[in-house]
Order: sequence, then structure tokens, then C-alpha cells
Amino acid sequence: MALHSRALLGGIYRSVKNLQTPLGGLLPGKLNRRDLSTSNGLGKLYELRIYQIWPKEMKPFIELSKEWIHLRTAHSPLIGYWVSEIGGINDVVHIWEYDDLNQRANVRQALAGDSHWISSYFSKILPMMSRQENMLLHTVGDSNLVQPDLRGVYELDAINQGAGQKFSTDKGDAKLLGTFQSVMGPTNTGYQLWFHNSAQQAVENQINGQKEADQGSGGHRRLLVPTPWSPLQ
Repeated sequence: MALHSRALLGGIYRSVKNLQTPLGGLLPGKLNRRDLSTSNGLGKLYELRIYQIWPKEMKPFIELSKEWIHLRTAHSPLIGYWVSEIGGINDVVHIWEYDDLNQRANVRQALAGDSHWISSYFSKILPMMSRQENMLLHTVGDSNLVQPDLRGVYELDAINQGAGQKFSTDKGDAKLLGTFQSVMGPTNTGYQLWFHNSAQQAVENQINGQKEADQGSGGHRRLLVPTPWSPLQ
């Protein structure tokens, strides 16, 4: 059984290295290092990740993540990790901060070589996900992404700027934490992360607040509930 397990994990690791899996697509060995430009004063980069979890696997996914996510957060800052309550079913949404793509590549290389990460967590959650997407963002204007005292729910707005939508500047007593522009992923798309004291307040703020972001079409809005390990609570 032990030999079978080692062979299985070895196969998973080889798949990670060779296929377009979450760890395999941009491993440093597959990149020309000269193609990895740093931010060079342009500010931090943020990776927005959205995983769709098979319904029956949501509880095991959350339990495994709560136990093992520290192996991932040891490598780069986690901004927030949420479950989508409205605007996506069985989705988890998370945002990671990097100095530049060199740092991101180094993180992924370290994780690919971490047998503990692969055997305890990654190999177990991979079949739990039915879909994954990610996008690279940078901030626009001021951001307030470190908020250890917040307790409530969050809203992530995707803003289709190509359709004439604009960034909101006010939503009642909601708190704007960050405004982002896509660098890689959906084009002509901005994102805004808001904090609300409650889900009902989020609805009231949206209905009663200013509607600059609604001057267009094709946007998307998610109501997010933080996971126990999310820095933003």
C-alpha cells in the first residue's frame, strides 16, 4: 500500500510538472526568465482566483483548506479567501499579493517541490474542483487591503469598462477596500472589493447607493462570506 501511495503521488507530481494544472502551467522551468518582468515601481500585483467546487466536496474542501492552507500562506500574502454566497454557487474566491511575477514563479516552484503540500493538500483538492479561473490585477488609486478589525461580509464587483461601466465611489456606508484593473485575464475589466457589516446591509447599500457602476452592461457582483482563515473577516 505504501509503494502504491508513493507511486500515485509520484504520478500526480509528474502531472503537475507536465500538464496545465494549477502548479504546472507557469513553473519556472517552463518559463524564459527574461519574460518575467518585475513591477519596477508599478506597485504590487494581485492574483484573483476563483474555484468552482463540486457540491458534495464543498465541506471537505473547506475542512482541508482550514487545516493545510498555512503551507500556502507561508510563501506569499493572502489578502482574502471567501465562499461566494450570491453571484456564484459553490465558488471559492481568493486574492494573493505578489511583488512581481518573479516572486509568483518562485512561490509556485517551491510548492511544486514541497511533497508535504502535494500529499496533504494539493493532491486531495484537485479532484474536488470542477473549474478554475484566475486573473492578474493591479490596484488603481488608494487601497486598504489590510483590515484586521473588520467583521462582516464582502462584495466583489466585476466592472465591464468596455461597455461603459464606471468605478463606484460611494455605496452608502460600505467601505471600499480596493479598486483593481485587469492586467491578464478578462480585458477592459475592473474590480472593486467592498466591505459591508452584514448581507442585508450590502443589499441596502447597493439599492440606495450611487449607481455609477451601473451605467453600462455586462458586469457581475458577488456577495462573499469570509472563510475562517481569511485575513479579511
